[in-house]
Amino acid sequence: LAKKRIAPSLSSSLSSSSLFSFRSISVGTDLTTSSATWQSARPWHMSDDEGSNLAKDNVQSMSSLFGASKTIAVFGVPAPFTGTCSLAHYPPYKAKADALVAAGADRIVCYAVTDPYAHYAWSKSLGNDPTKIDFMADTDGAWAKEHDLDADYSVASLGVRSKRFSMVVKDGIVKSFHLLESEDAPNDADTLLEDLEALA
Repeated sequence: LAKKRIAPSLSSSLSSSSLFSFRSISVGTDLTTSSATWQSARPWHMSDDEGSNLAKDNVQSMSSLFGASKTIAVFGVPAPFTGTCSLAHYPPYKAKADALVAAGADRIVCYAVTDPYAHYAWSKSLGNDPTKIDFMADTDGAWAKEHDLDADYSVASLGVRSKRFSMVVKDGIVKSFHLLESEDAPNDADTLLEDLEALA
């Protein structure tokens, strides 16, 4: 959410101590122990021949996402199609995707509490290459709530979403974690690149 585009009361609420004064996930956390699931961003299928729209057919477990022999770079955004997410947070990741992979990332994930269809449409609108950056949806916010990353953006008509964050996960273990404010978004890809280089 871009602070310059919203009312002062919203701006102050989004940067309050309740959102940003603590680290939600500790370095060393094993994400594979969670029972929460994410879903890949996808279009709405109009027939069974195109694919299934059922959640049970599209879920990915934490162990499958973050399991052994994988290094995953994740950046989490509050909501698709919002200002800072679209204009400041995603673009540097798009520009530095190859560099992140060269530094050791096996996969780059853009996470949000949203439905997979809106996340897919947002990915398409950004001209995202899904072979370089995977868009993953936490459809009910269960994972965000489990890790104290949920935040209520109802004042901006968004409901309960995720705080902005980024992390590097290797073999299921969190190696770095950053809880971000809007002004941190443009430099976040560089931060994760430095994290990956430090792990090499």
